[in-house]
Amino acid sequence: MTLVPGTRVGPYEVVSPLGQGGMGEVYRARDSRLGRDVAIKVLPPEYSSSPERRERFVREARAVARLNHPNVLVIHDIGELDGALYLVTELLEGETLRQRLGRGPVAGPLALRWASETAEGLAVAHDSGIVHRDLKPENLWITRDERMKILDFGLAKVVQEIPGDEESTLDGEPGSLTQDGCILGTVGYMSPEQVRGQRLDGRSDIFALGAVLFEMLCGERAFRGPTGIDVLSEILHGEPPRLALQPDCPPAIRRIVSRCLDKDPLRRFSKARDVSSALRALQKPGAAVAERAKSLPPAVAVLAFKELGDQEENAHLAIGLADAIITELARSESLVVRPTASILRYQGAPDPLEVGRELEVGAVLDGKFQRAGDRLRLTLQLLDVSDGNPLWADKIDGNLGDIFALQDMVAARVAEALSVRLGASRLRAGEKLTTGAYELYLEGRVHLYRETVESVHKAISCFEEVRRRDPSFPQAWVGLADAFLRMAFTFEPEADWYERAEEMCNRALALDPGLPEARYAKGDHAGALRELGAAVRGSPGLGEAHLWIGTILFHVSLLDEAAQALERALAIDPEDMLSLDMMALTRYYQGRFPEALEMSARAVEKSPTNWCEYQLALCQIQTGELKGAERRATRGRERFPQSVLFYSVQGLLAALRGAAAAAREAIELVEANRKAFGHYHPAQYHVACIRSLLGEPALA
Repeated sequence: MTLVPGTRVGPYEVVSPLGQGGMGEVYRARDSRLGRDVAIKVLPPEYSSSPERRERFVREARAVARLNHPNVLVIHDIGELDGALYLVTELLEGETLRQRLGRGPVAGPLALRWASETAEGLAVAHDSGIVHRDLKPENLWITRDERMKILDFGLAKVVQEIPGDEESTLDGEPGSLTQDGCILGTVGYMSPEQVRGQRLDGRSDIFALGAVLFEMLCGERAFRGPTGIDVLSEILHGEPPRLALQPDCPPAIRRIVSRCLDKDPLRRFSKARDVSSALRALQKPGAAVAERAKSLPPAVAVLAFKELGDQEENAHLAIGLADAIITELARSESLVVRPTASILRYQGAPDPLEVGRELEVGAVLDGKFQRAGDRLRLTLQLLDVSDGNPLWADKIDGNLGDIFALQDMVAARVAEALSVRLGASRLRAGEKLTTGAYELYLEGRVHLYRETVESVHKAISCFEEVRRRDPSFPQAWVGLADAFLRMAFTFEPEADWYERAEEMCNRALALDPGLPEARYAKGDHAGALRELGAAVRGSPGLGEAHLWIGTILFHVSLLDEAAQALERALAIDPEDMLSLDMMALTRYYQGRFPEALEMSARAVEKSPTNWCEYQLALCQIQTGELKGAERRATRGRERFPQSVLFYSVQGLLAALRGAAAAAREAIELVEANRKAFGHYHPAQYHVACIRSLLGEPALA
């Protein structure tokens, strides 16, 4: 139906056409009663061709009209003209996001703000049980004052329910999926469950929001193809290309977009409000871990070395040489060095620049080595990640027995190329090790990074043999302390590993009182902050020391100070799941539950340990996602059958739903497995909560 200026539509007078909208023609009109301009959208006759459909449409429009949110288009009125329904909405000045994207990507800070405003609008609608189902740049409006408004909210559900032919067709252009004129969604922004025709909830809109944010940031669609069928296949089976970020955009946004676009709805953000919280955290100066990194020194990664001869017996040197150089570079106050743990997964990767981008560093040291007996030749390139140009390149010959001098030389040349200053070397003049002893030490370090009980025992054997061959080498004693601590915390909490670890630290410090690694390994409760502070002064880039400082501060309830230390640890290694998990726990105890939930989910995705799974379940309880917490606890109990943590969570959930018998059964399981894990006390606390919920305050 086409209207000409002057046409009366109820109490409204048409002024001029505004264009063709997604569900009809749109006109500018004047509301003579209130003296304001409005927009009128006249819907095609098929949307009101039956009483049932009309009633459903009106019901949806009324639901959206009740939302009353600044990021959702306001509906003023609904009526009928010559058998066709029309909507009266606020009149918007500006342009659609699609029109804005026609001029290129959106600046990082503005894209984050628009995405968070969109998420806020979605959250209000989802709370009312309304799902958009067709979120895309065409349905997002940028006002004159650069605020984001969601258009056509909730109405897509009604449109989808209009019956058509059984067979659906796809346009050659990757645009709308149609069914005899019925818009089912826009192909490039549909969630996998929408493509499959499954039941939808708010997480489908979150997927679409991730696709929109991806496009805002880089100007390209997340899912592409020559035809709609190709795009659907990408949504179901492919992955978006790496998100290219502008200089003013925090790298942490990649994780948020990736989580929104997860093909499994259970792994996405569960609530749009959590997406908004995560995005807003990146907009606050100093509030996000990724933003904190901007104020820190340049970042560099030392990649695992590649052997030109590919001899199996030299495999440990690939990581060992990199580890030695990382340790030396970490002494610089003006350089952030990714720790050895962060480079392990990239061993053998063909493209060092891609690894550098993944690790979010400015430079990578790419090295190769050749070995002939005790002689080593290192071929090194320090590459600028932004353009691939070498900042420094050289060949260095040395001897495994003089490995300390070799690592000193490499570290000094890297520091010189980056114009940073290294801290004072901890090495004594002329310090040497036999070739075999040093290789065993490197092999032990590599075993420790594998973090299984078998690998820890292999590491212990290596370090024991090094100390037998050269008892004056302090790192051998530190290696033993590290291995003993891992045994104590993860595998055998009831044994005497802690006492043995402290003895090893004391032996190392007797040989070298300034050894940072020994100080942070010894750092535990009494005097811990003093020891760890000394470690950081000796080696500012020692991420583990910052982690343990944050952990101790957390345990004495200095939560803001703990967060600062953990932010520093995560700036050194953004992929350090221990630091991320500890940061999530800190946010949890600060009452910042959406942030804690987002961080815990990331930690579970990267490192699904029993503690990460347990912590995520706690966050879900605090955000009201009890069904999700139930699933998480059940899965955790299946994966980690000896962990008391999931028994206690299941008991807590049972008590919350009033299932007293199940709650008491969980208490019995907790108490029967108290020696199965080094962190029994959180489970005991949950037992107290369960007792309280069951009306047993004295037992609580």
